[in-house]
Amino acid sequence: MRDMLRRNLGYKVVSLVLAIILWIWIVSQNQTTGLFGKQTLNVPLVTYNQPSNLLIISNIQPISVQLDNNNEGISVKDLFAYVDLKDAQAGEHSYQVHMDAPEGVKIVDISPSNVIIRLDTAKDKIVPVIVQIDGAPADGYVAKQPLVTPPVVNVRGPTSILEKLESVSVEVSVTGMKESARVARPVTFKDISGKGIFAPDPNLESLHASPDTVEVVVPIYPQGTASKTVPVRVSTTGSPAEGTNVRMISPLPSQVELLGDEQTLKGIQSVSLGSVDISGLSANKVFDIPLTAVSLPAGISFAEGTKFSVMAYIGPSLASRTLKAIPVEIKNVPQGLTAEAVPAVDITVSGYPDILDAIKPGDVSAWVDAAEMQVGTYQDLAVLWKVPSGVTMVKVPKVNLVLKAS
Repeated sequence: MRDMLRRNLGYKVVSLVLAIILWIWIVSQNQTTGLFGKQTLNVPLVTYNQPSNLLIISNIQPISVQLDNNNEGISVKDLFAYVDLKDAQAGEHSYQVHMDAPEGVKIVDISPSNVIIRLDTAKDKIVPVIVQIDGAPADGYVAKQPLVTPPVVNVRGPTSILEKLESVSVEVSVTGMKESARVARPVTFKDISGKGIFAPDPNLESLHASPDTVEVVVPIYPQGTASKTVPVRVSTTGSPAEGTNVRMISPLPSQVELLGDEQTLKGIQSVSLGSVDISGLSANKVFDIPLTAVSLPAGISFAEGTKFSVMAYIGPSLASRTLKAIPVEIKNVPQGLTAEAVPAVDITVSGYPDILDAIKPGDVSAWVDAAEMQVGTYQDLAVLWKVPSGVTMVKVPKVNLVLKAS
């Protein structure tokens, strides 16, 4: 027996030492105190004084805090890690980590001591609600155009993410149904290609819809029921408040499904909601239109669940803005020729104030086309230009162009 214990004694000693080290390492992983007596805690990081017009779109990880070995009994709930976002601006910036700890607690190290946080400007966008129908009704029945209340929602979120958002969607199943479906569904966010839109950090609620739930009615009728979908028209009376303009008058929905006599339906090209009075309006307003106020020919009715409203979009009157020192590019210079630089020009544009205020360097470009020109001086050439949507040129500038042999 003694010989068996002494056999490969060196290997056994080494194995024992390694096992003890492994055990100590495992224990240290399950406790907050390391091998050298220092306590390490992962403390959640919170933000203070976040500007109301900015949203966080980056992942914020916990902070690793190391205490000395004289702080027994201290836990994560006793520590508070934060960054102060006062005077923060949109973009990716570094912020110092601050730590609040109970009196007498000695902090050896904070890692990281600075964190990178990405902020984006908050924006609101009104988008339509798209209904996605799943399945098919029972045999002998058909599903007609779905009706949504409200047909549009306001979405608030980071500008960079909202730019991809063209609509919100809801899904409704009509599998095997023999009568109209009426359900309430939460909206989901998808881009123009139908893919889901999320923040860089999936844990962040980057987009918020108001309302976040809509009512959907999917009319289901026996096959052969005569129907027709026609556009909805609306007009206005009066003028908005001084200094404002009517940007758009939008009937909701923009088209409606009618049911009834097939011959009568053929003669209906649109449905009129009448007129809405916008006198004195200085902000957007929704007008509810009762069905009883909309006249239809005898024998014709609206599809079940039809509701009408009109959205009046009111904004500041058009304004002008002069953009200084816009560089003028020379394009398509013929081979064998060189062009003298054209001085930068001032360009005056017109548009709604919020659109003009959002113009950034590079959004407006100007150039002249030298294609098929020869050596010489060309005076009063009209500048070609490109401006953002919703912006128009008040006056097209003219420049002189000099072409020389190379």
